[in-house]
Amino acid sequence: MSPRVVVTVPQRFRGAAVAGTLAGLLTVAGTVVPAGDASAALPDPRPGSGSILSRTWAPSHDPADPTVLVNKTRPVTPAGWAPDDLVRPDVRALGEHDRLRPDAAHALERLADAARDATGHELVLASGYRSEEYQARLYDRYVGGHGRRAADTFSARPGFSEHQTGLAADVAEAGTPYTEFGSTETGRWVADQAWRHGFVVRYPEGQEAVTGYSPEPWHLRYVGTGLTVPMHLAGTATLEEAFGVSPAPDYAAR
Repeated sequence: MSPRVVVTVPQRFRGAAVAGTLAGLLTVAGTVVPAGDASAALPDPRPGSGSILSRTWAPSHDPADPTVLVNKTRPVTPAGWAPDDLVRPDVRALGEHDRLRPDAAHALERLADAARDATGHELVLASGYRSEEYQARLYDRYVGGHGRRAADTFSARPGFSEHQTGLAADVAEAGTPYTEFGSTETGRWVADQAWRHGFVVRYPEGQEAVTGYSPEPWHLRYVGTGLTVPMHLAGTATLEEAFGVSPAPDYAAR
């Protein structure tokens, strides 16, 4: 049975502070919009009221579920799984890996539009869905060039990549290599605002011992605003922490 934990919110966010924050947000079709643009009422945000802040969360094992957790100890199951509903988002892509699951694709479109409005720069898709077979070739190439120990810090082994779910997107600011995304205006904006569109920066700086990967400000993972809003309010940095599971700094011994 999957563990179930409560995503808690620090005391400083509770009461009036939480009410004021949530009063300005409303989840509509997977997107957070200003409450003034919608008429539906938010649930009571007070602790114990059954609000989104007191909801329990458990990671899914279903690769088709946006809340699936994929890391170095939780592979994509079943092996070789591939989504059957991939679409091309209306976002300029830099290569052939330009497809995502529909919810992630539409959320990326909204994120790109908002980023352009805020920064004046274009957000582009560097890499979306990647099959297990392609990931195997990519990983082997990195091992050949850097060695297995180093490759494991920045590339997932085949079967352990979030890209296989179609819910992960590597992004870049147009005209800048994706590896420099974190230092761009768009990268800084995305780090601060991606949660509003259902994305988390999956491998944040300072969390290597939890995620098992070096920081990747360009690697976004779609999980939906139902999870990113409470994560943001609680200051939760990783999906492992949000789901209350153990860190995954390395693969299990084979």
